[in-house]
Amino acid sequence: MIRTKPWNWDNVEEAKWLEPAEDARLLLARWKGAGYSRILDLGCGLGRHALLFARSGFTVTGFDLSGIGLAKLRELASAEGLEIGTAMGDLRDLPFPDEAFDCVLAYRSIYHCDYQGLVDSLGEARRVLVPGGELFANFISRDSAYFRTGRGGTDDPRVRMKLEEGGAVLPHCYLDEVELRSLLSAFVIRRIGLEPEPALSDASRYYSVTAARAGEP
Repeated sequence: MIRTKPWNWDNVEEAKWLEPAEDARLLLARWKGAGYSRILDLGCGLGRHALLFARSGFTVTGFDLSGIGLAKLRELASAEGLEIGTAMGDLRDLPFPDEAFDCVLAYRSIYHCDYQGLVDSLGEARRVLVPGGELFANFISRDSAYFRTGRGGTDDPRVRMKLEEGGAVLPHCYLDEVELRSLLSAFVIRRIGLEPEPALSDASRYYSVTAARAGEP
């Protein structure tokens, strides 16, 4: 097992990490239109997406391995008069009951592990979703420039260790589309999109996935 560790949120450009991603803004409209109300933000970091959804009336729980990130999220939520639940731990072992959430957001977070870690994390995400609830998650393509360099190799051929902003060296699990579809076999895949290749020589290329837990809500 390749273990991960939290980001060092004390050493990042904070403003950048408080700006919600465009994918999250689109999901907000989609999930609000679907009548979802309870969201779990997996790997929430400083809480940019947790705050976005809470401002729109969702019941939000932020989950992360970093106590520093969660403390900042609570501070920001309090300053805006928002109620956001937080919990600290590993994505492979979520401290929530079955079917506790209508939607799960794992924006560029779930792949900081080995392949078995992905299997376990997705199993947990599915468990805490209601039937018919949706997961949005990003996965890293094997077509990423950093993967092709062969740097940061580990005993798992899918995993590379890579320096992240803030100074933490974290595992990154890289997949091709066949592996990704196999990994998501317990879900109903609604969409898989592959972002264009970035220009940077050590950049990552991401799959963006929307998938649902089978069954009627």
